[in-house]
Amino acid sequence: MAKYTAPIEEEMRQRILALPKWVKFAGFMKKAITVFVEELEKDPGLKPENFIITVTERKDPSGKK
Repeated sequence: MAKYTAPIEEEMRQRILALPKWVKFAGFMKKAITVFVEELEKDPGLKPENFIITVTERKDPSGKK
């Protein structure tokens, strides 16, 4: 599989590196890219300023808390 890269600002790079070591950044990026591609497939005219990422707490399917 091809790897894609995009330039990021140094400040953002430092913020990513400062995240706690237990945060699996790649997992978050995979999910974000998957959602982004799905949205672009639905609406190819989507512009970056109209794409908003929000956080939603996942419901526990077992009903446990």
